[in-house]
Amino acid sequence: MAQSLWESFTVILSDPAFFNQMIKFSGNQPGTGGLVTFKDSNWLMSVVLPHQPHFANQPEDVQVFWGYALSPDRVGNFVAKPMADCNGKEILRELCGHLRFDLDTVQTANCIPCRMPYITSMFMPRQLCDRPLPVPAASKNLAFISQFVEIPEDVVFTVEYSVRVAQLAVYQLLKINLEVLPITAHDKSVKVQFEALLKALK
Repeated sequence: MAQSLWESFTVILSDPAFFNQMIKFSGNQPGTGGLVTFKDSNWLMSVVLPHQPHFANQPEDVQVFWGYALSPDRVGNFVAKPMADCNGKEILRELCGHLRFDLDTVQTANCIPCRMPYITSMFMPRQLCDRPLPVPAASKNLAFISQFVEIPEDVVFTVEYSVRVAQLAVYQLLKINLEVLPITAHDKSVKVQFEALLKALK
């Protein structure tokens, strides 16, 4: 569990102050940028602001965003205890500390923590034969679609992986002659390898 544990948090706001500050900070409108990751965070915290409204029937004066931490059992940088022991208010204090935002920007926030003990279990070390192929050998009417199906050279935990698995299963079982989405080999990128090396040396 210690190797696959995350803690996430969902934040509901009725004041645009936080979103306005994040737009100014990141230069991105909600839903247009990627995750904002705090690389020096003891919790390894990230947040993402999706396009609003995010949910069906979400009131116009309500905004929602999501965040998570990869190391919730470590003591925070701005809150002197592990994230796992923090309530929503303390998680927001840690977040605002990293952003250098005034706590007033989250005054109206409702922050809901969620501990996820096996969220990255799909990344755990394994052998090639530990997981099934989308369509097992000799199968005529059975396929698997999940993040726990083996696709060589692909990266789990992405929407693309889920779509690719479904395509492989449907195309193979129904003998559909269409091309499956190609896999982008980011691990072969010299830029990515160089950035990984710099991060490893810090």
